[in-house]
Amino acid sequence: MTKMHQAIMNPSAAQQFDYRWSPVHQINKMKVPQKLWPWLTTKDSLTAKLHCVGTLIVEVLEDAWGIPTARERKRLKLGPRDAARIRTVLLKVDGQAVIYARSVIPAKSLKGHWRQVKQLQNKPLGGYLFQHRALKRSGIEVTQLPKHMFPNRPNSVWARRSVFHQFGPGILVNEAFFDEIHQLKSPFGIV
Repeated sequence: MTKMHQAIMNPSAAQQFDYRWSPVHQINKMKVPQKLWPWLTTKDSLTAKLHCVGTLIVEVLEDAWGIPTARERKRLKLGPRDAARIRTVLLKVDGQAVIYARSVIPAKSLKGHWRQVKQLQNKPLGGYLFQHRALKRSGIEVTQLPKHMFPNRPNSVWARRSVFHQFGPGILVNEAFFDEIHQLKSPFGIV
């Protein structure tokens, strides 16, 4: 199995597992690795933070029209026939995959400057979204995904999600943090 396929989410597990997303303020901080807490809770752009600690590369795994999961539809208040673009990427720092990101971009949200999202290719979505002042973001929700979500990952994976609002129902961004992120120098100062 190639490195790229080791990081791709197991689709059947993604559909079957009933995630319990909780607002970040309801998460027991003691259960989260100390070095990971600032990454999970920052309201700043993860892209900007990753740029501070090394060379960031975005490896696009998928960027096409697709079907959101039932939970993603519910979070974005989408109907069963609402079209959405699914963008999944690995964010790599100095060649090492540290974050798996899955974004759900409803067709109804592709208005104004957000129409350009379809042409991002290997540019980070977060870097693009944070350029615009009118952007609003929902509260951050956190969950711990089980070991089987990502093949060949020895541990469960912490993830966060939030909705970016500017047009239509917004864009749902899910980010899962691999253990390799602990090896990065912290862009948050002393943790």
